[in-house]
Amino acid sequence: MDRWSSEEPDDPALPTVLKSLDDDKCRTILTLLDNPKSASELCEECDLPSSTVYRKLELLRESMLVREYTEVRRDGPNATLYERDFTDISISITDDEFTMAVSRPEEDPEDRLATFWSAMKEESQ
Repeated sequence: MDRWSSEEPDDPALPTVLKSLDDDKCRTILTLLDNPKSASELCEECDLPSSTVYRKLELLRESMLVREYTEVRRDGPNATLYERDFTDISISITDDEFTMAVSRPEEDPEDRLATFWSAMKEESQ
C-alpha cells in the first residue's frame, strides 16, 4: 500500500513535487533561480521558448517550489519575478508511508509584503 503525508498541512502533494523534480527543464529553472528572475530572463538563460518556461513555472508553483511575486517599480511597468521557495526537501519512508518535509527560507517583512500584494493581484483578476 502506498501512502504519503507531509509534515505541514500547507506543504504540496508529494506526487506533484516528485513530478517537478523528475522534469529536467524544471530542475534547470530551479538551478537558475539562485536569485529572483523574470520569465523572460529564464527564457534567455535556459534557451527555452516562453510557453515552455511558463508551463514549467506553473508546475513549480503548484509544487510550491517556486514563488511568484510582483516587483513594484516607480520608473516603469511592474515586473513579475520568480524565486526558489525552498532550501531543502527531505523524503522518507517508514513502513508503508512516505513523508516529505520542505524547509523554506525565512521571510523578512519585505518578502511578506510582496507575497501579500501578489495574492491581492491574483484575487482581483
